[in-house]
Amino acid sequence: FRGWLVRMRGLWGFAILLLATFCQAELSVFERTRVRTFGTGVSSAPLTNEEALIFDYNVSQHAHNGGVMTHFWTTGGTGIDETIFRYYVDGEETASIAFTPAMACGVGFDDEQAPWGTKYIGKGARQGGWFHNIRVPFARSIRITAQLPHGLAPTTYYAIVRGAENIPIRIGGEKIPTRSRLRLAKIDRISVNPLQFVPLLDVPSGRGAVLFSTLAVESGNLNFLEGCFHLYTPHAMPFPGVVLSTGTEDYYDSAYYFDSGEFRDPVSGFTHMSSKNGTISWSAYRFHEQDPVVFDDGVRFEWRNGDEVDPSTGKKCFTQSGGRAVGSPTKSIVSSYVWYYSW
Repeated sequence: FRGWLVRMRGLWGFAILLLATFCQAELSVFERTRVRTFGTGVSSAPLTNEEALIFDYNVSQHAHNGGVMTHFWTTGGTGIDETIFRYYVDGEETASIAFTPAMACGVGFDDEQAPWGTKYIGKGARQGGWFHNIRVPFARSIRITAQLPHGLAPTTYYAIVRGAENIPIRIGGEKIPTRSRLRLAKIDRISVNPLQFVPLLDVPSGRGAVLFSTLAVESGNLNFLEGCFHLYTPHAMPFPGVVLSTGTEDYYDSAYYFDSGEFRDPVSGFTHMSSKNGTISWSAYRFHEQDPVVFDDGVRFEWRNGDEVDPSTGKKCFTQSGGRAVGSPTKSIVSSYVWYYSW
């Protein structure tokens, strides 16, 4: 009988532990742990070619899950759109995140159309007023700076940055690993031949998820929009990989060369189109929060400058070479941002 009591006591203890674990899981992060908001504002500060500190923060002793930057906003004088903002994560010497406001908000060519906004990005003023709510995690510390590119005259700027300790980051409704890092892959005005594949993101190994991308293109005509997007994961996956779109505008949930004009929606946006001296300038953005683009064992994310069809099938996006070009794509100048989490 004594042995039976001992066993029952052990079972009851195990049941109580399971119940406590379940109850803990049901609590919100605000009930389970100590959440603290931090941040700062900078008002009418000098902006020069020297890197200037905006914010420097070390997590508190209660930040068992680290910190997350949750908000960025800026405005200022001439040159604010070209200003480089850098996030130095956990003491790194070279900032893993460095951006200009417009491209970080899905807009190429410093298009000043305003006001507009989604829950992630937007522009609330004719001059400046750029904001984003992209979550930047860090384990120990964050340092944020601003710098005008060389060649631009000094001016003044305003900035707000804000974050919180111990809050999770979710993609597709699922919490990403606590020690994940946000990284930014960039292409800056590279020349691309017709039908050339452009590596927007190339991560040889590891796991993670693509959050958000911006693409900006200058070209001789609109036939660059025939280009398809391809995802390769694992990294060594052969062509065509995962075909993410059957044309450029399709990836941004539009059709027929964006025949309804510009838009700025929660998932995707077509943010700029202009034509000058025979050159077309165009930009767009896409988020992958609701339809996660997750990778394992590395990833390649590519776009093509125009595309070709297989003469035998008439299908586009599945021919690397030797097909028939759709229209007459020209040489293009391409810039891009791809924000992705790695873990």
